[in-house]
Amino acid sequence: MLPSQQVSTISREIRHSDFKPLILSILAKEYETNNIGLAKAKKWIAKVFGVFDDEIDGLLHAHDDLGEVVYYLDSSAEGDATITINTINTILNLNCSKIESSEFNSFEYVLTNMSALERKWLIRYWLSTPRNGIGSRLVAKIMAKHYNKKLGTVKKHLNYNSIFVTASHYDSNTEPPTVLTHGGFVAPMLAKEIPMNKWPANRIVDYKYDGNRYQIHLQDKNVIIFNRKGKIVTQQFPDVVDWVSKYDAKNAILDGEIYPITENGAPAPHKQMGTRVHSKNIQEAMERVKVKWVIFDCLKLNDETILDFSYRIRLEKMKNLPNQAHRMEGDNVMAFYNRAINDGFEGIIVKDADAGYEAGKRSPFWAKYKPPRIDLDVVILSAKYGEGKRSNVFGTYEVGVRAINGFVSVGSVGTGFSDADLINLTNTLRRNVENYDNNIYHFTPIVVLQITADLVSRDSKGNLGLRFPRCVRIRDDKFVADINTLQDVERLE
Repeated sequence: MLPSQQVSTISREIRHSDFKPLILSILAKEYETNNIGLAKAKKWIAKVFGVFDDEIDGLLHAHDDLGEVVYYLDSSAEGDATITINTINTILNLNCSKIESSEFNSFEYVLTNMSALERKWLIRYWLSTPRNGIGSRLVAKIMAKHYNKKLGTVKKHLNYNSIFVTASHYDSNTEPPTVLTHGGFVAPMLAKEIPMNKWPANRIVDYKYDGNRYQIHLQDKNVIIFNRKGKIVTQQFPDVVDWVSKYDAKNAILDGEIYPITENGAPAPHKQMGTRVHSKNIQEAMERVKVKWVIFDCLKLNDETILDFSYRIRLEKMKNLPNQAHRMEGDNVMAFYNRAINDGFEGIIVKDADAGYEAGKRSPFWAKYKPPRIDLDVVILSAKYGEGKRSNVFGTYEVGVRAINGFVSVGSVGTGFSDADLINLTNTLRRNVENYDNNIYHFTPIVVLQITADLVSRDSKGNLGLRFPRCVRIRDDKFVADINTLQDVERLE
């Protein structure tokens, strides 16, 4: 389904729901997950609906989504308006203790008094499985259409508030606040690839770290960690929470990077971040993969909102905070770049010292510079199972870039993946199969990869291809809308 069709369909689907903010938040995967196990969840749902466990398994095999299963079991349910958001939030925090518990009784009450549609989305979020290829950008368009507001207005409000808070204000016909608040995710400012001759003259240069971008909120020792998409991932980084909670600050909203390190503190391969991001055994993951947190910007500090101040002033305000990024000021940029590469980092970000923080924008005031190579963000279009030890997982992936009318293939990639990568990709992609033909599975385009290659070429039929492509990493932090375009690739020929 095209994005425009998704916007219209979802806008219609939520029209009569009493829980629009919740549903929109779920769509955008805005909230912290609780790592609920599927097996226990199935038992609870079977008990609520009075069916056998085997029946749930059969329906799950057919629908591949427990939310859809619950919807199927009673699609005519109209719901009861007595259910409140607070009640739902209580359910979302349940951790599947014994069925003979007050928690189960609460769960049963809520499910039997919700509409079928609301129930579907509650279960999806409870299990952290709204696998729909929808991100915060598309949700913003849905909100604009549904609430009859300009997209720019919605984006502005989402720069200062969560989707849930913004939608709640729209539902009550009140204006969302445009001040930074604790727990109100701010869309990050992004860098562009800009020629050297257009770099800012008055500049401050930061290292470009090969980790994941995070925004950390601190309020009276309470810490919330958001990933680049605005999803809360605090539970994955208790070590970072401990560091930040000790900062000598009443409150702060910090922009920075968490990257993996070796025992001696040097940068480790980015792939190790997957262990911290996806592991259910947090303690074991902390022991296996050490990380470092670096701050490269600050949006709010000690009740003062500073994102509109110049970068130079923001740095001055935050100078006493620990975990600062490597940075320099002056004209000797290439020497600093060489130092970054020699230290094991990706490159540099050249920043305009006089510019404010442009939330949610890929700004010309931040210029990224990395070693020259063909480096693309692509989406997986199809795959086929491998051979030998890869016979139980997808081994080769056809990838594509954005074009005017969808996506264009740029060839296949089968190297650069760890065994864990292949398992995770296979599990994710199997839930998003659109069709199957001649041993090839075609998917809804939702999984983004960063790949590298020697060059771009065309075959005798004019089809684009990549020489020696290799997967660099799975980009969980990027949306499909962020991938490269056909025009980008054609410029590399």
